[in-house]
Amino acid sequence: MMVCCVWAMCSCSQTAPSEGEITLNGTLAGLEQVSENDEVVLRISGTKQNIATTTLNADKCFTFEGKLRNEQFYIVYINDKPLAEVCTDNQDVNIVYYAESKKVSVEGSQYNDILRNYAEKIHALVNTLYSAKSEAEGEKAYNDLLQAIDDSIVANAQNPTSLRMLNDFNMYGGDEKRSVELFELIDKKYEYLKDYQAIKNTLIGTQLIDLKLKDAEGKEIAVSELTNSGKWVLVDFWATWCGPCRGEIPHLVKAYEKYASKGFEIYGVTFDRVGDEAKWKAFTAENGMTWINVWGTGSDGSWEAGEQFNVKSIPSNFLYSPEGKLVAKNLRGEDLEKTLAEHIK
Repeated sequence: MMVCCVWAMCSCSQTAPSEGEITLNGTLAGLEQVSENDEVVLRISGTKQNIATTTLNADKCFTFEGKLRNEQFYIVYINDKPLAEVCTDNQDVNIVYYAESKKVSVEGSQYNDILRNYAEKIHALVNTLYSAKSEAEGEKAYNDLLQAIDDSIVANAQNPTSLRMLNDFNMYGGDEKRSVELFELIDKKYEYLKDYQAIKNTLIGTQLIDLKLKDAEGKEIAVSELTNSGKWVLVDFWATWCGPCRGEIPHLVKAYEKYASKGFEIYGVTFDRVGDEAKWKAFTAENGMTWINVWGTGSDGSWEAGEQFNVKSIPSNFLYSPEGKLVAKNLRGEDLEKTLAEHIK
């Protein structure tokens, strides 16, 4: 969303906003990584579009004054590196660096206060988990962590902070069915919910999410074409620059050599960087990746091809039956070959 706004050199003071107007102050004295005249940029979270730009003054301060969308996540960048995320609620916001704790704090709005208090609670629980001295103690700490995130989502289901909490629930391995239940609780007015719809799309037993992407020769190939022809298909998201992805290739090659003739296909979706197409083609040839390889990176560098699969990191993969049902996902190492052995005789 484009906004009408004015950036000004900072006086480190806050003025009361009119309705829809927000003053966003930054006070970063003591932060050694930044200097006077460093570029400060505001963007909507998840985009590369600059909403406004300014520079730090001699006191390492900046001010933004403008009309922003309410209940929206924004990120402030300095020299193209993220400084802090802000969730707006028509209240002025201060981004402050505390030299004693060496932390950047976002203050001045109820949503940011909620997220800060939540983060402190979760951080403490994660520390307890990592310091557990026995398996039983670790299991209890892990369950306590997931329950605390669950409780926080329920308590904040009618405000946008629940979206960040749901991210954490999934990241820490929360139960998928419970994740869907939590998803259903969240107020549906938030446009970000399209990101979480993918949670439902990738539950075991759900129907195929079709992709139609171009291979190295420019031919469009759809996953549905493969399943409809009676094949078991592994939709595999990866990239040549991804170390863990490269580590999986020998296992993929071994499984493909054994099961390709029995009705197994791999649909490899690369997220290589724009401009590295030739490198990608050469890499697949050099590493014996003789299955279907397609280009998944958008022209803007986005991972749009993986959005419906909720792909946030790679490698990620999804195994579909000839009936188009999701049978397994995120198979690593020998797990792929073992799973195929259970289904393909």
